[in-house]
Amino acid sequence: MDVNVTINTHNELGNDSTSKGFTLQLFYSKTTFQITFTCVIFTIAFFGCIGNLATIVKIVYDPKYHTPTFAAIGQLALADFLSVTFTTIVRMTNISDIDRLPIVLLMTTSALSSYSHVCFLSVVRYLITVFPLQSRQHLTVTAMCLCSLTIWISCGVFTAILKYTADTAGLIYMMTIYLIANVFILLIVCSIMTILHVKKIRTLQNSLSVTDQSRRRMNIVVAMILSIFVLYELSVIANFIMVLFFNQQVSNELYYHVKNLDYFNIFTACINYSCNPYILFFSQFI
Repeated sequence: MDVNVTINTHNELGNDSTSKGFTLQLFYSKTTFQITFTCVIFTIAFFGCIGNLATIVKIVYDPKYHTPTFAAIGQLALADFLSVTFTTIVRMTNISDIDRLPIVLLMTTSALSSYSHVCFLSVVRYLITVFPLQSRQHLTVTAMCLCSLTIWISCGVFTAILKYTADTAGLIYMMTIYLIANVFILLIVCSIMTILHVKKIRTLQNSLSVTDQSRRRMNIVVAMILSIFVLYELSVIANFIMVLFFNQQVSNELYYHVKNLDYFNIFTACINYSCNPYILFFSQFI
């Protein structure tokens, strides 16, 4: 969960809201590296949006995908689509100058919902594999949609509480709260995905209908999704730690470390929210 709480590396842009109205501008457009970086990020975001939208449309309009598993995949695609859209716009432009609070709340809620839906998909796949008879009775598409709605509401409430708690504290305490929250998110998501996947694979080892190729495909999918998520969350955590150090001891060296880490953080965020449809698609050919 990246709330974009960093030192101001965009102060040369400033707030461009004037009497003539708001003008949308890019943060990274001054140097050749920044222009290249901007092109790369928007390209990743474009393919991420296309991949997630295609997943949603295919699942909604093709009756053969109206199953609990694909319903959970479609709900994850929706959360990822909103996350990559908000993250790209907020992190790459001055859009938050219009009204920062609702925009940041939407971005953070979408990100938290994405993490939650990854765990939700892991739970659904585990239940269908380990408890197939009970799952056929209780895990309906309607139940999946209601669970997804509950996740969105819970994430929105949690984000609002976290944002209010952090903003009422001082800067150091605010960033510490966000740092702790991201550490817990990393541990919780990794624990849920890993434990459920290991239990599912152990169950499948006793099944004659599941081939080694299928188990290998499952391992690769989970490993890739988890690796990208861990890489992104570690960059967020490192970013908060670096900014905390910077606020304790201001220096040009730390400033440029934070700025460079910010580039990496944006890049991994876009990859994290864009990759799931492509991982699930290409895994079919492994």
